Amino acid sequence: MIIKSDWHIHTESSYDASLSLNEIAKNAKEFGFKKIGITDHANFNDEKFLSDLKNSVTSVKEFFKTHPEVVLGVELTPIEKPEFDYIEKTGTREGYVPPVMNNPYEIELAQTKEQLISYGVRYAIGAAHWRVDVPHAKQLAPDVSAMIKEWYRQQMWLACDERVTILGHPWYNGKAVWYEDFSVIPHSMNMDIAAALKENKKYVECNSGVLCSPKASEKFRIQYAEFLRELFEMGIPVTYGSDSHNEYTDTYLAAEKILASVGFSDGDFSEIADEHLW
Repeated sequence: MIIKSDWHIHTESSYDASLSLNEIAKNAKEFGFKKIGITDHANFNDEKFLSDLKNSVTSVKEFFKTHPEVVLGVELTPIEKPEFDYIEKTGTREGYVPPVMNNPYEIELAQTKEQLISYGVRYAIGAAHWRVDVPHAKQLAPDVSAMIKEWYRQQMWLACDERVTILGHPWYNGKAVWYEDFSVIPHSMNMDIAAALKENKKYVECNSGVLCSPKASEKFRIQYAEFLRELFEMGIPVTYGSDSHNEYTDTYLAAEKILASVGFSDGDFSEIADEHLW
Protein backbone atom coordinates (compact mmCIF):
# COMPACT_ATOMS: atom_id res chain seq x y z
CA MET A 1 0.00 0.00 0.00
CA ILE A 2 1.68 3.20 -1.18
CA ILE A 3 -0.95 5.71 0.00
CA LYS A 4 -1.84 5.61 3.69
CA SER A 5 -3.07 9.14 4.42
CA ASP A 6 -5.02 11.83 2.59
CA TRP A 7 -4.05 15.45 3.26
CA HIS A 8 -6.39 17.27 0.84
CA ILE A 9 -10.14 16.84 1.35
CA HIS A 10 -13.01 19.35 1.13
CA THR A 11 -16.21 19.24 3.15
CA GLU A 12 -19.60 20.88 2.97
CA SER A 13 -17.98 23.93 4.58
CA SER A 14 -16.35 24.71 1.23
CA TYR A 15 -18.39 26.66 -1.30
CA ASP A 16 -17.86 23.96 -3.93
CA ALA A 17 -18.18 20.76 -1.89
CA SER A 18 -20.84 18.65 -0.18
CA LEU A 19 -18.98 15.93 1.73
CA SER A 20 -19.80 15.35 5.37
CA LEU A 21 -17.09 14.61 7.90
CA ASN A 22 -18.88 11.40 8.84
CA GLU A 23 -18.73 10.09 5.27
CA ILE A 24 -15.07 11.03 4.94
CA ALA A 25 -14.08 9.35 8.21
CA LYS A 26 -16.10 6.21 7.49
CA ASN A 27 -14.61 5.70 4.05
CA ALA A 28 -11.09 6.64 5.13
CA LYS A 29 -11.25 3.93 7.78
CA GLU A 30 -12.30 1.41 5.13
CA PHE A 31 -9.38 2.53 2.96
CA GLY A 32 -6.97 2.02 5.87
CA PHE A 33 -5.88 5.66 6.01
CA LYS A 34 -4.05 6.74 9.16
CA LYS A 35 -4.61 10.50 8.81
CA ILE A 36 -7.16 12.62 6.98
CA GLY A 37 -6.56 16.31 6.44
CA ILE A 38 -9.52 18.64 5.97
CA THR A 39 -8.52 21.56 3.76
CA ASP A 40 -11.54 23.70 2.98
CA HIS A 41 -11.03 26.70 0.74
CA ALA A 42 -10.05 30.17 1.88
CA ASN A 43 -9.65 31.74 -1.55
CA PHE A 44 -10.35 35.38 -0.70
CA ASN A 45 -10.27 37.57 2.38
CA ASP A 46 -13.95 38.57 2.15
CA GLU A 47 -16.59 37.59 4.69
CA LYS A 48 -18.02 34.82 2.52
CA PHE A 49 -14.80 32.83 2.37
CA LEU A 50 -13.77 33.65 5.93
CA SER A 51 -17.14 32.46 7.22
CA ASP A 52 -16.64 29.22 5.26
CA LEU A 53 -13.25 28.81 6.91
CA LYS A 54 -14.71 29.46 10.36
CA ASN A 55 -17.44 26.88 9.74
CA SER A 56 -14.78 24.36 8.76
CA VAL A 57 -12.75 25.13 11.88
CA THR A 58 -15.76 24.74 14.17
CA SER A 59 -16.88 21.47 12.54
CA VAL A 60 -13.46 19.84 12.46
CA LYS A 61 -12.60 20.82 16.04
CA GLU A 62 -15.82 19.20 17.27
CA PHE A 63 -15.31 16.13 15.09
CA PHE A 64 -11.74 15.74 16.31
CA LYS A 65 -13.02 14.90 19.81
CA THR A 66 -14.11 11.48 18.54
CA HIS A 67 -11.88 11.20 15.47
CA PRO A 68 -8.26 12.01 16.39
CA GLU A 69 -7.11 10.96 12.92
CA VAL A 70 -8.54 14.21 11.53
CA VAL A 71 -6.15 17.15 11.05
CA LEU A 72 -7.39 20.69 10.43
CA GLY A 73 -5.80 22.33 7.40
CA VAL A 74 -6.76 24.90 4.79
CA GLU A 75 -6.31 25.37 1.06
CA LEU A 76 -5.02 28.78 0.03
CA THR A 77 -4.82 30.02 -3.54
CA PRO A 78 -2.86 32.99 -4.89
CA ILE A 79 -4.95 36.06 -5.63
CA GLU A 80 -3.98 39.42 -7.06
CA LYS A 81 -2.73 41.86 -4.43
CA PRO A 82 -4.85 44.80 -5.66
CA GLU A 83 -8.00 42.74 -5.12
CA PHE A 84 -6.82 41.63 -1.69
CA ASP A 85 -6.20 45.28 -0.76
CA TYR A 86 -9.62 46.31 -2.08
CA ILE A 87 -11.32 43.67 0.06
CA GLU A 88 -9.33 44.68 3.13
CA LYS A 89 -10.54 48.24 2.63
CA THR A 90 -14.18 47.57 1.69
CA GLY A 91 -14.92 44.12 3.12
CA THR A 92 -16.25 42.83 -0.20
CA ARG A 93 -15.19 41.86 -3.72
CA GLU A 94 -18.20 43.65 -5.18
CA GLY A 95 -17.28 46.73 -7.17
CA TYR A 96 -13.65 45.74 -7.62
CA VAL A 97 -12.14 46.96 -10.89
CA PRO A 98 -8.73 45.44 -11.75
CA PRO A 99 -6.19 48.21 -12.32
CA VAL A 100 -4.20 48.26 -15.54
CA MET A 101 -0.51 47.83 -14.71
CA ASN A 102 2.68 47.45 -16.69
CA ASN A 103 3.86 44.49 -14.63
CA PRO A 104 2.12 41.33 -13.40
CA TYR A 105 0.11 41.82 -10.24
CA GLU A 106 1.81 40.96 -6.98
CA ILE A 107 0.45 37.87 -5.23
CA GLU A 108 -1.27 37.49 -1.87
CA LEU A 109 -3.07 34.81 0.16
CA ALA A 110 -6.31 35.29 2.06
CA GLN A 111 -4.92 35.05 5.60
CA THR A 112 -1.66 35.46 7.46
CA LYS A 113 -0.04 32.50 9.19
CA GLU A 114 -0.80 34.11 12.54
CA GLN A 115 -4.49 34.40 11.67
CA LEU A 116 -4.66 30.77 10.57
CA ILE A 117 -2.92 29.58 13.72
CA SER A 118 -5.33 31.60 15.85
CA TYR A 119 -8.20 29.59 14.33
CA GLY A 120 -6.47 26.33 15.14
CA VAL A 121 -5.40 25.50 11.59
CA ARG A 122 -2.42 23.11 11.65
CA TYR A 123 -1.12 23.36 8.08
CA ALA A 124 -1.83 24.90 4.69
CA ILE A 125 -1.90 23.69 1.12
CA GLY A 126 -0.91 26.42 -1.30
CA ALA A 127 -2.09 25.81 -4.85
CA ALA A 128 -2.31 27.74 -8.11
CA HIS A 129 -5.77 27.67 -9.70
CA TRP A 130 -5.90 30.51 -12.22
CA ARG A 131 -3.91 33.40 -13.66
CA VAL A 132 -3.54 36.45 -11.43
CA ASP A 133 -1.04 38.38 -13.51
CA VAL A 134 -3.31 40.49 -15.73
CA PRO A 135 -6.79 42.06 -15.54
CA HIS A 136 -9.77 39.74 -16.16
CA ALA A 137 -7.45 36.77 -16.70
CA LYS A 138 -10.23 34.21 -16.21
CA GLN A 139 -12.03 35.61 -19.24
CA LEU A 140 -9.04 35.31 -21.58
CA ALA A 141 -8.68 32.55 -24.13
CA PRO A 142 -6.07 29.95 -23.14
CA ASP A 143 -2.53 31.03 -23.98
CA VAL A 144 -0.33 28.06 -23.15
CA SER A 145 2.95 29.97 -23.08
CA ALA A 146 1.56 32.73 -20.85
CA MET A 147 -0.16 30.22 -18.58
CA ILE A 148 2.97 28.13 -18.09
CA LYS A 149 4.90 31.28 -17.21
CA GLU A 150 2.22 32.33 -14.73
CA TRP A 151 1.85 28.91 -13.07
CA TYR A 152 5.63 28.80 -12.68
CA ARG A 153 5.61 32.25 -11.06
CA GLN A 154 2.87 31.30 -8.62
CA GLN A 155 4.37 27.93 -7.71
CA MET A 156 7.79 29.44 -7.10
CA TRP A 157 6.17 32.06 -4.89
CA LEU A 158 4.19 29.44 -2.96
CA ALA A 159 7.27 27.28 -2.50
CA CYS A 160 8.92 30.19 -0.69
CA ASP A 161 5.96 31.47 1.37
CA GLU A 162 5.96 30.73 5.10
CA ARG A 163 2.26 29.89 5.11
CA VAL A 164 2.59 26.97 2.73
CA THR A 165 3.22 23.48 4.11
CA ILE A 166 2.37 21.54 0.94
CA LEU A 167 2.60 22.72 -2.65
CA GLY A 168 -0.81 21.53 -3.80
CA HIS A 169 -1.54 19.90 -7.16
CA PRO A 170 1.50 21.28 -9.02
CA TRP A 171 0.65 22.20 -12.60
CA TYR A 172 -3.07 21.58 -12.12
CA ASN A 173 -5.07 23.35 -14.79
CA GLY A 174 -8.85 23.36 -14.95
CA LYS A 175 -8.80 23.73 -18.74
CA ALA A 176 -6.34 20.84 -19.09
CA VAL A 177 -4.27 22.82 -21.59
CA TRP A 178 -1.14 20.71 -21.04
CA TYR A 179 -2.76 17.41 -20.06
CA GLU A 180 -1.79 15.71 -23.31
CA ASP A 181 1.96 15.99 -22.92
CA PHE A 182 3.59 17.16 -19.68
CA SER A 183 6.89 17.76 -21.48
CA VAL A 184 5.57 21.14 -22.65
CA ILE A 185 6.50 22.26 -19.13
CA PRO A 186 10.22 23.07 -19.27
CA HIS A 187 12.24 20.72 -17.07
CA SER A 188 14.25 23.70 -15.84
CA MET A 189 11.08 25.16 -14.32
CA ASN A 190 10.42 21.94 -12.44
CA MET A 191 13.97 21.92 -11.15
CA ASP A 192 13.63 25.54 -9.97
CA ILE A 193 10.44 24.63 -8.13
CA ALA A 194 12.09 21.54 -6.66
CA ALA A 195 15.06 23.57 -5.41
CA ALA A 196 12.74 26.09 -3.75
CA LEU A 197 10.68 23.33 -2.12
CA LYS A 198 13.78 21.64 -0.79
CA GLU A 199 15.39 24.85 0.46
CA ASN A 200 12.20 25.86 2.29
CA LYS A 201 11.44 22.36 3.63
CA LYS A 202 8.09 22.03 1.87
CA TYR A 203 6.11 18.97 0.84
CA VAL A 204 4.80 18.39 -2.66
CA GLU A 205 1.41 16.86 -3.32
CA CYS A 206 0.49 13.93 -5.50
CA ASN A 207 -3.05 14.96 -6.33
CA SER A 208 -5.28 12.24 -7.76
CA GLY A 209 -7.42 14.87 -9.44
CA VAL A 210 -4.44 15.68 -11.66
CA LEU A 211 -2.78 12.27 -11.86
CA CYS A 212 -6.01 10.44 -12.68
CA SER A 213 -7.85 13.22 -14.47
CA PRO A 214 -10.18 11.92 -17.20
CA LYS A 215 -8.93 14.85 -19.27
CA ALA A 216 -5.34 13.58 -19.11
CA SER A 217 -3.70 11.27 -21.61
CA GLU A 218 -2.00 8.10 -20.43
CA LYS A 219 1.26 9.66 -21.56
CA PHE A 220 0.66 12.68 -19.33
CA ARG A 221 -0.13 10.49 -16.32
CA ILE A 222 3.12 8.59 -16.57
CA GLN A 223 5.11 11.76 -17.21
CA TYR A 224 3.47 13.47 -14.23
CA ALA A 225 4.18 10.48 -11.96
CA GLU A 226 7.80 10.53 -13.17
CA PHE A 227 7.99 14.24 -12.29
CA LEU A 228 6.83 13.46 -8.75
CA ARG A 229 9.27 10.57 -8.53
CA GLU A 230 12.13 12.84 -9.57
CA LEU A 231 11.24 15.29 -6.80
CA PHE A 232 11.00 12.42 -4.30
CA GLU A 233 14.45 11.20 -5.30
CA MET A 234 15.75 14.73 -4.71
CA GLY A 235 14.63 14.42 -1.10
CA ILE A 236 11.34 16.30 -1.30
CA PRO A 237 8.63 14.52 0.73
CA VAL A 238 5.50 13.63 -1.23
CA THR A 239 2.01 13.62 0.31
CA TYR A 240 -1.21 12.31 -1.19
CA GLY A 241 -4.31 14.42 -1.71
CA SER A 242 -7.55 13.10 -3.17
CA ASP A 243 -8.88 16.67 -3.48
CA SER A 244 -12.33 15.17 -2.94
CA HIS A 245 -15.32 17.51 -3.03
CA ASN A 246 -18.62 15.70 -3.48
CA GLU A 247 -17.84 12.02 -3.05
CA TYR A 248 -15.11 10.15 -1.21
CA THR A 249 -14.19 7.02 -3.13
CA ASP A 250 -11.19 4.76 -3.62
CA THR A 251 -9.55 6.82 -6.37
CA TYR A 252 -6.25 6.26 -4.56
CA LEU A 253 -6.16 2.74 -5.99
CA ALA A 254 -5.92 4.04 -9.57
CA ALA A 255 -3.26 6.51 -8.44
CA GLU A 256 -1.25 3.72 -6.79
CA LYS A 257 -1.07 1.74 -10.04
CA ILE A 258 0.40 4.69 -11.90
CA LEU A 259 2.77 5.53 -9.06
CA ALA A 260 4.00 1.94 -8.76
CA SER A 261 4.79 1.92 -12.48
CA VAL A 262 7.40 4.66 -11.98
CA GLY A 263 8.98 3.16 -8.88
CA PHE A 264 6.97 4.32 -5.88
CA SER A 265 6.49 1.69 -3.20
CA ASP A 266 5.33 1.21 0.37
CA GLY A 267 6.89 3.81 2.67
CA ASP A 268 7.65 6.42 0.02
CA PHE A 269 4.70 8.71 0.74
CA SER A 270 4.83 11.02 3.73
CA GLU A 271 2.62 12.19 6.51
CA ILE A 272 3.20 15.74 7.67
CA ALA A 273 5.74 15.52 10.49
CA ASP A 274 4.70 16.94 13.85
CA GLU A 275 7.50 19.49 13.61
CA HIS A 276 5.91 20.87 10.44
CA LEU A 277 2.42 21.18 11.88
CA TRP A 278 1.58 24.50 13.52
